[in-house]
Amino acid sequence: MAVLTPAELLREARAIERSLPPDTPRLGIVASFTSNLLHPYLVYEAQQTGWPLLPWHGPFGQFEQVLMQDSELWAQKPEALWIALRLQDAEPRLMERSHSLGSAGVKSALSGVCGRLAGLARAARSRTSAPIFVSNLELEQVRSSRPFEACDPDGLFYLIDEANRELARLLGQIPDTFLFDWAGMVGACGAAGFTDPKLWHMAKSAVASQHLPRVARALLRSVTAALRPPLKCIVLDLDNTLWGGVLGDDGPAGVKLGGEYPGNVFVEFQSALLGLTDRGFLLAAASKNDASTVDEMLRSHPDMLLRHEHFACIRANWSPKPQNLRDIAAELNIGLDSLLFIDDNPVERAQMRAELPMVHVLELPESPLGYLDALRGCALLDRPRLLSDDANRVAMYRDNALRVELQQQVTSLEEYLQQLEMVAEVAHDSRSDLERIHQLINKTNQFNLTTRRHKLDEVRSFMDDPSYRVASLRLSDRFGDMGLVCVGILSGVGSEVAQVDTLLMSCRVMGRFVEDAFLAYLARLAREEGAVRLRGVFRATAKNAPVARFYEERGFRMVAPGEPEAIWYEKDLAPGAFPWPGAIGQKQLTKEAVYDSYSAAGL
Repeated sequence: MAVLTPAELLREARAIERSLPPDTPRLGIVASFTSNLLHPYLVYEAQQTGWPLLPWHGPFGQFEQVLMQDSELWAQKPEALWIALRLQDAEPRLMERSHSLGSAGVKSALSGVCGRLAGLARAARSRTSAPIFVSNLELEQVRSSRPFEACDPDGLFYLIDEANRELARLLGQIPDTFLFDWAGMVGACGAAGFTDPKLWHMAKSAVASQHLPRVARALLRSVTAALRPPLKCIVLDLDNTLWGGVLGDDGPAGVKLGGEYPGNVFVEFQSALLGLTDRGFLLAAASKNDASTVDEMLRSHPDMLLRHEHFACIRANWSPKPQNLRDIAAELNIGLDSLLFIDDNPVERAQMRAELPMVHVLELPESPLGYLDALRGCALLDRPRLLSDDANRVAMYRDNALRVELQQQVTSLEEYLQQLEMVAEVAHDSRSDLERIHQLINKTNQFNLTTRRHKLDEVRSFMDDPSYRVASLRLSDRFGDMGLVCVGILSGVGSEVAQVDTLLMSCRVMGRFVEDAFLAYLARLAREEGAVRLRGVFRATAKNAPVARFYEERGFRMVAPGEPEAIWYEKDLAPGAFPWPGAIGQKQLTKEAVYDSYSAAGL
């Protein structure tokens, strides 16, 4: 891709901005410096990510006025917000006074800045549900002009690092609020020349012209990671991607993989991929190869880091790779738009883009020396926060292969379900599960009756509201723990008719009557609060057709629609109307006791 000159980029950005519709989402920016010079770079880079955003710039330094009052920022309804307070702007003399202040004085000053930033983020959170990014602290002069500062364990160099950890902890307590690593970006660009003194003194611009593109890319990489649905699976070619050479021609002993160049390059690449499985990404393989030869390579080669157990699915055959990706998506029960395809062959990459444009394709350089940088530079693999269910995802899919094997051995669905020995743990308003509940609400599409996308602070407010119940269900069986798989939100709790605001389930557990167990639990919650009828709504989307008759099939009667494109249903909360499936054990943690039942009597 050709590199644009600043003049060319400015023209491109203007053309992009003119072409964007009036309702294009806004990126709010409130900074202690003039951020307007970033504007064309942000417009251009946002367009390249496929997530167009128009920046809105507040007057520099006016944080409290903009964030805490009814300012123009809130009229813009920003999709995301960046709060950028530089340490040298908050404490202009800190570097020069650090020795006279001493360690305690510097700590106090830094803690004050962290507290101010956290307070600004909390004020913004009270007015918006958009993700908030707050820059951390840096003083480029410390590294560039004080070479011996690092020798002092209580000096400014280390105290700033401690303050950044404090800031990260404070922001972690605010929903959908993240640290933007301004300090790391300054270091990567080169601290000594990051700010142009003339630009700063003339225009209060903190970023030298040559660094504006990099700052824009870094900010938008963080912002889009919080807005975009995450990828789920990385589908890998094998020959010349995970090792050098062609396995069918060279055999396991002849491929390039090991401690010497170029084999060590592929080992390093495999190590990075293995690390991504710890962050919740599934790995799959799609290779034009003989399956038995691939099996031998994965099982016996001494330098392979990726083994059978690290792959959720392997397709080694001679079928076209687009078809293999369709099969992989079907087996894992995920969308094609959740896949990232990695292949050294540009022809295979082009064919994938042509036949399956919804699949994300990583552009690899010709030399394997650049593979690792390409992988690390892939913004699609960013996760703002890692939840326990994310880290356990690979094990969950491995356990699921054992379930498939069991299903092939039994003669009926009833026998299969009984032998699974499923146990459901139900709960409501569980603060410890808040982020996982929010994650499922915003990514589940297929088994989702309403597809309402609630923000994290909205879900938190539902938990605090006595007229709501936020229910969840965790499922385990003889093969392992599948984690939190169902979410339901009841509104109108305490009234005669309780309403199902949200009802969704992970498609991984479809076909096991888990949805009936969860509906029985929702009905129980409604009935315990005095409701006599349960009302649900189905809103059709492009992906939730499999649950279009969910309520009808469970004895609900259709009632007059209360809004366009929505079908409402009701059912009386009579005893026995919502039976708990006999094949699913029940476990509920309450303040009084923990109880288990394999054949709940029904409501």
